[in-house]
Amino acid sequence: MATVEVHDVPDDVLARLRARADEAHQSLQGYLKTLLDREAGMLTMAEAARRAEEIASGSGVTTDDILAAIEEERARHE
Repeated sequence: MATVEVHDVPDDVLARLRARADEAHQSLQGYLKTLLDREAGMLTMAEAARRAEEIASGSGVTTDDILAAIEEERARHE
C-alpha cells in the first residue's frame, strides 16, 4: 500500500478535518482514508458515459436510457 503526503494544508482546514474525524470516532488518518476511498469509488461523468456506452453498444438502448443511467449514478453519490 502506498503512502501519500499532503503539504501546506491551511490550519483552519486541518482543524475542521480533525473535528470531523473526532465526530466519526476515527483517527485523522483513518478519516482521510475514508474520504479518499469514497472519492475514488465515485464515477466521473466521463466514466459514467463510457460505461453507459459500453452497456448500450448493440443492445438497442436509447440515448434517453443512457442519460437516465447517468442521472441515477449521480443521485446514488449525492
